[in-house]
Amino acid sequence: MKGAVYHGPRDIRIEDVPEPTPQPGRLLIEVSRNGICGSDLHTYVGASKGGATMHVPGIVLGHEFAGTVRDVGDGIDDIAVGTHVAIAPIEWCGSCYSCTHSWPQMCRKLGLYGGYRLPLHGGLAPLVSVSRRSAFEVPEGLGVIEAALAEPMAVAVHAVRRAPNLLGANVMVLGAGPIGLGVLQSAIAAGARTTIVTEISEARRRAAARLGAGAIVDPSADDPRTAVRDLTGHGVDVVFETTANDAALSQGIRSLRPRGTLVSVAGWGELARVDMGVSMAKEIDIRFTMTYEPAIDYPATLSMLASGAFDTDVLISDHIPLDRVIEDGLEELLHHADQHVKILVDPS
Repeated sequence: MKGAVYHGPRDIRIEDVPEPTPQPGRLLIEVSRNGICGSDLHTYVGASKGGATMHVPGIVLGHEFAGTVRDVGDGIDDIAVGTHVAIAPIEWCGSCYSCTHSWPQMCRKLGLYGGYRLPLHGGLAPLVSVSRRSAFEVPEGLGVIEAALAEPMAVAVHAVRRAPNLLGANVMVLGAGPIGLGVLQSAIAAGARTTIVTEISEARRRAAARLGAGAIVDPSADDPRTAVRDLTGHGVDVVFETTANDAALSQGIRSLRPRGTLVSVAGWGELARVDMGVSMAKEIDIRFTMTYEPAIDYPATLSMLASGAFDTDVLISDHIPLDRVIEDGLEELLHHADQHVKILVDPS
């Protein structure tokens, strides 16, 4: 079979890879779709810091995927062949401090399917082998194609869980990429009263409008604090930062009310500049969020996708075949990310 294999920066090849076979405790998954993530772009261009430096050469990429169980290994009797599943693509040791506190996303030996730190093939191939604990059944009312959105939307669901109670809250989301739009919808589902989104891309501002944002600001043209004053008078209760951008971070801190909370969702590859003076003067809280807790966030995310709380028509901007993953996927997002939300790859 063919797979998108990582060999190094700017060196991803569509080439023959061995078909996996079911091993004890593992499932063989026929991949329906695999989404392209911002971290995949960092890996592709060869970022010098962060997760992009930790990928294993020779491994099939892809960590945002869903598909159908085609075979089960020995020791598995609680899931049937033909079941549609979404994959939480992390593996953890089970014995470190974080794992024993049910925080596997912070495992000291954390690895991801797609070759992050461990030689685990990912979803950019027709078939992939995964552990049983990684697979979550797709509920009725949700297609297996749309279920490929579970991974990035679980990041958003977890971020909202890390925030204070949003019922009746005024919320700002910095950035309207896939995660920012997911956070917007999660915040609305959690009962946010007012939602303000900042985004420089016109196409993504339109997406935020379709998803119900109360106010949308182009921060390159207007000061978001004007919208904040008009809507709240005193500042927002919670800011979600999804851009990994110093200017946006500063705008978010200044838009918070006294003792408001900033939740950092973005995967920063560089040191951030934080206005400690303003943060201190307002006594704000800053919280961080790391991916998701699969056992909690995946069932919730899949239920939200099935109920329509996440609008898949807005979130999915294109479907492409595996042999076009570089030209119409990675290169397209590298140069025209502002025209897309989520590109899904069909590896069949």
